[in-house]
Amino acid sequence: MHTINKKALSIAVALACSFPLHAQQAATNNPTNTNESNTAQEQSTSLEIISVTATKRKTKLMETPVAITALTEAELRQNGVNSVKDIANLVPGLDISTATDQSAPVISMRGVRSTNITELGDPAVGVHLDGIYSPRMQGALALMYDIERVEALRGPQGTLFGRNSTVGSINVISAKPEFTHLYGNVNVEAGKYNSKNIDGVINIPINDEFAVRFSGKGLKRDSYLEGYYDPNQYDSRRLSDDILNAPVISEDSYQGIGQTVTQRENWWIDGAGTNPEAQKVRQLTPAEKDDFYNNADEYSFRISTLWEPLDGGFSNHTVFQKYVNNSNNNLDLVNCDKIRGRSEELGGDCTNFLPSDNTYQAVVNVPGKLNLDITYLRNTLNYDINDEYSLVWLLGYEDMERSSAQDSEVGLDPWDGATYFLDGTGAESFSTEVQLQSDEYGDFIWIVGANYFHEKTTTLGYYDNPMDDKAFWDQPDRSTDAFALFGQGTYNLTEKLHLTLGYRFSDETKEDKGGKTYRCSNADGCAVGWLNRTDLNNLPVDYYEDPSIYASYFANDNKGSWQHHDFRVGLDYDISPETMVYTYLASGFKAGGIGDVYEVVNDRTGDVTRFETKFDPEEVLTWELGAKSSFFDNSLNLKAAFFYTDYTDMQYASVGSIGNVERLSVVEDEDGSPVLDSNGEPVLDFQNKPVIAYYTQNVPSSTIKGIELEFDWKPYPSGRITGYVTWTDAKVTDDWNTKWDYDAEYLFDISYEESKNPENTLLSTNLKGNNLAMTPKFTANISYTHTFDLGEYGFIHSWLNASWKDESYSTVWNVDKHLDDMDFSVSDEATKYIDDSRDAFAVYNASIKYEPQGQSWYAEVFVNNASDETIQYWNNTSKGIPKGSFGMPRYYGVRAGFSF
Repeated sequence: MHTINKKALSIAVALACSFPLHAQQAATNNPTNTNESNTAQEQSTSLEIISVTATKRKTKLMETPVAITALTEAELRQNGVNSVKDIANLVPGLDISTATDQSAPVISMRGVRSTNITELGDPAVGVHLDGIYSPRMQGALALMYDIERVEALRGPQGTLFGRNSTVGSINVISAKPEFTHLYGNVNVEAGKYNSKNIDGVINIPINDEFAVRFSGKGLKRDSYLEGYYDPNQYDSRRLSDDILNAPVISEDSYQGIGQTVTQRENWWIDGAGTNPEAQKVRQLTPAEKDDFYNNADEYSFRISTLWEPLDGGFSNHTVFQKYVNNSNNNLDLVNCDKIRGRSEELGGDCTNFLPSDNTYQAVVNVPGKLNLDITYLRNTLNYDINDEYSLVWLLGYEDMERSSAQDSEVGLDPWDGATYFLDGTGAESFSTEVQLQSDEYGDFIWIVGANYFHEKTTTLGYYDNPMDDKAFWDQPDRSTDAFALFGQGTYNLTEKLHLTLGYRFSDETKEDKGGKTYRCSNADGCAVGWLNRTDLNNLPVDYYEDPSIYASYFANDNKGSWQHHDFRVGLDYDISPETMVYTYLASGFKAGGIGDVYEVVNDRTGDVTRFETKFDPEEVLTWELGAKSSFFDNSLNLKAAFFYTDYTDMQYASVGSIGNVERLSVVEDEDGSPVLDSNGEPVLDFQNKPVIAYYTQNVPSSTIKGIELEFDWKPYPSGRITGYVTWTDAKVTDDWNTKWDYDAEYLFDISYEESKNPENTLLSTNLKGNNLAMTPKFTANISYTHTFDLGEYGFIHSWLNASWKDESYSTVWNVDKHLDDMDFSVSDEATKYIDDSRDAFAVYNASIKYEPQGQSWYAEVFVNNASDETIQYWNNTSKGIPKGSFGMPRYYGVRAGFSF
């Protein structure tokens, strides 16, 4: 089936590439193609002309020599877009997933993405709001409403947009106030999962020079998960009495009774404290869907002003925006579809360790929490110095505060764990940019400018293993200072041939001042001790939120600086007023990072070893060849691009071992269960343990090449077809000798310590030839809209969208490519259930909308993901259980709105 799809898509690309020539010939040879018929055709089928700001000045979309997709608010609303992550299927080469531990989107474009979305990392695709860079990816989740358009630029934007736009940028442009008249609208949506969505706009012209615009949006939705609370897990401090006193199903563990591991075979529950009632095995308690992981409780509002004095020669646009998310956070889920039917001998399927065979379920003992509060302030001043020169001044300020709680092991392991970020965690950033621009009428059109960016992040939180180790992060001042000078100009070599040259100098410094990581364990007396579950659960829930109780800490002070020169050389040629071709060679740059510093103490000797986890910058060099053309009196727009990217030192972040140290730890038997002495206490001994860190390494070199074809066709007045087809090949091309970190415990049948040991030669591997993550070879998207004119009774607008993505890998490990060169202890059959391959999938959306003749109101029914496809975006497999973040299941509802 996949082979047939690939061949069909290949043929489609070939036909589409040849179609412009045939279409042009048909139009030329048609004897009835008179001026009168052209006028009539233009009035009925001509596509609207879209302006974009890809070159930091307004240009027509079809005349801009960049691969760019522009989405209007009508398209966003039609596709049910609530935030940036919802546009993934609407843009060629774009994929957006969610890293649940940081509540942040991970944006991949043309095979390039950033896996480090903590305060230590930067995105590979820059997100801009009204042209101003938004540094923290959590900010990209802010609700989208009252949007003029979204511009998704593909390819390096290093000269004009600068830092962290190595492979592209997304610019969300809000609607500006208008001086014309007082107007507004209100839109509501009600859907599955008790979803309620409302947004509205009011535009108020104060006079002919000053206008104000108010807009806002609110979204509430129950969880779409089958959720349970488990009183049998080690830490039960955050569970209610009703849950803790759930009906008893077994007097002790290892009776094979229950639905989860902690019910049926929990090695510690029988001796984990002095409270006999807490040692009994109890039922799971279903969670309330309005107060569980993966729900939605968000709102945002925006106040914008526009001041354009009639004789002042300038305009000033100011935006104040607020976004608040008070949901119950997101959670990694088990991919039950992938392991369905796996035998118990190989690890079983979801029915062996969860209540049901359903991917959308979770068992937790830590209620989820997310409090995300972001304030934005943006200002754009445009000043006409004279008829030849203008000045643009951009100012941006963003303040993000967040706190969260997330269950880490989601009931799949008796070793309990949770991650907490506390009040005080956040980021504050300031940016300013000054541009001097020429007018648009000479043979040389140019822009020069300077940009300064400062960000300070603070992190206050901890990871809690209730049985033993805890790490508390107190990072009060992690800062980034970035300065850049840039210029870009286009010179008309002839009337039709244009040369573009661009250059940017970047200087970036990252520093960690006063940061500390506190340590707490049973060995140092900070934690309550092995199997003292009763004592633990008598502690307040915030007991370990106080760093003063921790036994020791190590400093994280660190600093790094990088400079870079980026360039752009491009040519574009106007074959005719309707057709242009272009090519360019451009570079992009993402600064290196200082990483975390780790100082670990040898429990036996007291010696301290220091580990630093700095990483190098990543660079891209892209050559692109493209064409844009309009046919049939502007009723058909075609855009095509071929690109080739050399990707050096890709920053790849993951959890792994950076060394070893002797720790006083429990001795385990062959099954991984603690060895107990005659008194029922665990036997402790000094053992060589891995130092686990979240760190970034550099992938030597990768090559990415692809073809993108976009089309927008209005064959007749009441119908429109839009979409794209892509082909992408993205691979690691140099030797990348590293340690295997994809579920090594399960695949090699080794202990946790052995799986994390960086000196374990069994795990040495070379990932050369692997495909880059989340990059299908083929993708396709097509939408068809048809309007039925009912005369005096109004209009019915029908819409159908289909999006298809070829098979791909969710990580860079490509497990099935290493079945022969790695000494996996499990069979090929077992491996297929937990590898990182992602099957091809298709998603279908549809809607039917009614509007009266005056179009003052509308009513609509819609369905998203009609085929109820389960789509995994982020992979976190461990111990033979594939986990990750998933797209929303089938969602449907009604929308209505009115204008005034």
